Amino acid sequence: MDVVTGLGDLAGRTYGPSRFRVSRAQVAAYVAASGDDPERWRAHAPPSFAGAALFKVATSFLRDPAVASHARLLIHGEQTFIWRRPWRIGDALTISARIDRLRERAGTAFVNFGAEIVDSADRTILSSRSLFLMSPETPPGGTAAERSEPPAEARRANAVPRAESLPAVGESLTPLAKSVSRTDLVRYAAASEDFNPVHWDHLRAVESGVGGVICHGLLMAAWATQPAAASSSRPSPLARARFRFRRPLYPDQAALVTTTVKDRDERRTVLNSTVSSEAGDHVSASIEMQTDDGGG
Repeated sequence: MDVVTGLGDLAGRTYGPSRFRVSRAQVAAYVAASGDDPERWRAHAPPSFAGAALFKVATSFLRDPAVASHARLLIHGEQTFIWRRPWRIGDALTISARIDRLRERAGTAFVNFGAEIVDSADRTILSSRSLFLMSPETPPGGTAAERSEPPAEARRANAVPRAESLPAVGESLTPLAKSVSRTDLVRYAAASEDFNPVHWDHLRAVESGVGGVICHGLLMAAWATQPAAASSSRPSPLARARFRFRRPLYPDQAALVTTTVKDRDERRTVLNSTVSSEAGDHVSASIEMQTDDGGG
């Protein structure tokens, strides 16, 4: 079924254009909040900064009254980013977005949301495709039991990615330990502009059906990209990535990023990256990067 009651007129609706600058201050805050390497990202933003750039316009979509009234809980199901050029500190960019498609199944709306970022010369920097699931009454996926809140600063190991050469096909990079505290989530919300209350307000998160505050999906996506990005010297190390968000991660849970080389030729390298914990897989990603020749 392709027409969602009350949402059918939204297909094709546009948001933006919104102009913004890749500021040194926001990039530094984003790198710190996502646990990336501050020494690496001084002249450029990391590829995962795409998550923060997306919210320069996604906020307008989420605050659209016609959308908000149908989203008791909005779940980020999938995300694809295609990087065309590096994010240079100081770049003046413009983002425009649209609702590409709406469909409905069992009371849940599936929203395909596309965005493009261009520079001052109208060259494409990034293409983004998001799949959101939302429902006006019952949270998509059901309701989780309420969880106890951990202390605000409680978290497990949270390692910074370090440069490492890619191994042979079928082999893996060194696993990267990740975790997040409730305070970390507030810092990430400020750096990314993603202030969805399920990431910082316990009561709202419980009312939304997820049992308590949960980690931002795009923060876990950032973790998934970090080992791959650290393996390349390029200012724009990744070409494409597709993320699937499988289950929520809660504060103070220990997670591990595992990155395996799936395929490689003289032009490209494809990796599979997974963010997992004792609860199972939280994010799975397919990442494509140019085969590094050592050039910057």
